[in-house]
Amino acid sequence: MKLGFYCFDNAGGDAMKILAEAAIAANHDVILFPKQTRGLAQESEVAGLDAMVTGLSSFETDQELAFAELCIAHRIPWYVFEDVPGACLRSKAKEWASRAKLVFLALPSGADAAREFGYPGSVYLGPPPQWRLEYEKLMRAKAENWRAGMEKSIFGGLALRGLDQKDKVIGLIGGKDPEENNRVIQVVISAVRDMGNVVLAFSPHPGEKPNPDQPEEVEGFKRLFEERSRMLQQVTWANTNKWGGSQIAGAADVMVYASGTNISIAGAYARVPGVYLDDEGVRARMRAQTGQEKWFVAELGGAHKASGDFGLSMALNTLIKDPTARQALYHDQEQAFPLPDDWHTERKIIHFLEQIIYPSQA
Repeated sequence: MKLGFYCFDNAGGDAMKILAEAAIAANHDVILFPKQTRGLAQESEVAGLDAMVTGLSSFETDQELAFAELCIAHRIPWYVFEDVPGACLRSKAKEWASRAKLVFLALPSGADAAREFGYPGSVYLGPPPQWRLEYEKLMRAKAENWRAGMEKSIFGGLALRGLDQKDKVIGLIGGKDPEENNRVIQVVISAVRDMGNVVLAFSPHPGEKPNPDQPEEVEGFKRLFEERSRMLQQVTWANTNKWGGSQIAGAADVMVYASGTNISIAGAYARVPGVYLDDEGVRARMRAQTGQEKWFVAELGGAHKASGDFGLSMALNTLIKDPTARQALYHDQEQAFPLPDDWHTERKIIHFLEQIIYPSQA
């Protein structure tokens, strides 16, 4: 069996790589088209394929649809893979949906929407395989008990000491934009300032760096970082500046999410209490990041939704102090993000394709 895999976006491209590796392990021939690369759809490239699996990117959907057009013209089965729920519903794909073989859904709840959009069929075989990697990192961080090594600021940040038993850790992961990060941090600070015994554990994004060849940008980042340091003096903060998102989520009592982060997906599966900040700044970031204002984790119940510092304060207080609220969120997470018996969805997808393409050998 010869299979082609392609998705322009990063997350979808990562999933394609995992699928391709599973196909190779099953002794199939593979063409893995590189992510973040345009203009790859060529007739010579798809000739001889038994099937093609593509994602559908947020803004570069035309790149995958160019492969779809070639596959349809050459009677090669074309399968759509969702790297996030709703990815199969990109508006540009509407006229092509009926000609796809089927959709590999990211969550079982997406079947009705896929059918109404025009796809002839869909199947849920498990979470997208790249989600497994984030989930495993988070669960490993929990098992390693990073919280035990967390230290908090005292005397206005002049010294550090270990957490007290009564301390509640609020986790926050930054994005690449320092100005938006500072805005979100201030919203969180305003929300927790009067709560008492709260420690803010913030981890910056590794990509939050200026272009060294742009002096004005370097100076702007420096100013924003200095502003952030002053802001953090308003609260008790943790020494987590070099921690990753998995370590923060594994140690936090409650996470605050302010964009479409992978860690929010892992957090929903790991049953980490979380609050999604839903305000205009975050919605603008989401429009730029995904083309949509909403984030499926919060919409499906994987995290509480809150708007502004008052709403965020209410949500955090409730999750910290009310066991019933935590249990209700846990139940919602279980319903919307059921843990699979086997996280290796990529193997199931390849086996599924084997059964369809060579049913007599299945």
